[in-house]
Amino acid sequence: MQDRSAPPLTHHQIIALAEPFVRRGRQVDLQASDRLARRLLFKPISTEVPDPQLAGLTEVLQIDQPEPGRYRLTRLLTLPGGLQAGLQAEGAKPDDLLALVETVPAARQFDTGAGWRIARWHRLDATAHGATRGRPIFMHGIAELGEIQLALTLSGTKGMPAELRLAPVAGDSLTLPEDLFAVLGLAWSLLRLRTDGWHASLRLRGDVLAQAGDAERRLTQAAAHLARTLAEPPARFHEQRVAARWAVAARRALPLLACVLLIAGAAAVPRLGLADDSALRMLIFNAPPLLLILVFCLRELPRFEIPPIPRRPSTRAWRDPPSSR
Repeated sequence: MQDRSAPPLTHHQIIALAEPFVRRGRQVDLQASDRLARRLLFKPISTEVPDPQLAGLTEVLQIDQPEPGRYRLTRLLTLPGGLQAGLQAEGAKPDDLLALVETVPAARQFDTGAGWRIARWHRLDATAHGATRGRPIFMHGIAELGEIQLALTLSGTKGMPAELRLAPVAGDSLTLPEDLFAVLGLAWSLLRLRTDGWHASLRLRGDVLAQAGDAERRLTQAAAHLARTLAEPPARFHEQRVAARWAVAARRALPLLACVLLIAGAAAVPRLGLADDSALRMLIFNAPPLLLILVFCLRELPRFEIPPIPRRPSTRAWRDPPSSR
């Protein structure tokens, strides 16, 4: 958090802070910098990468001093269309942070494929040693598919799912199936439409580093899947994923089915001839409230619903024609 009580950067402090960057050929952008916020920005430079989808990439460095003796260096990589990747490192010495950030190639923060490209935001642990030092740790990323953006953000809390948001261009109208990503596996939730776009969640396993790596791979998987799906008619999605769609429907029915079985089991207890002090009788009678308590302790509450039967879509395109809007 920025220390608002800290005095603004003086002329001498700016010179000292910029010195390691100037030595590497960087030029301070005083107009874009903010002395009150103790922030220096450097003028953009062009960055060449071999991928033609990343042509015109520019790089900007930003150094902040949120509190005395601690610095945050951010590298911003921006494509001509505005898609931006970022890399952050925090530590006590700006020149060490710069050397650490420079070990990560610009291409490492992007990924491209047929009809999609991804910009990633990473952080570096300046205190790490060995193989983990200089290893980018994924924080969030944005996949660009034409005029559609797919964003994946980690919660930052162990055990909480990552959030996936799909946002079409303003004014565009998409008709998407709820199981669009759920067909990819058990980790993916259903897609829900909200006021700011379509939302889904992604369950991640392991420690913080394992979750970050898993989320990074899953975003690439989701972008490639979405690009392939939208490039074909809606009917093809059903034809190619019919078995997976039925599996998703079965998963959706499990909470309601479990409730029905519990109620049926409790109703059948008198016919089983169990003794009043029987442990099995006590377990059956107390199972519903115990399971109800367990449900409310879960990270994500299950939905009790009769899932719709997967059907072949009748529409010819994912986007609604202009005349129907």
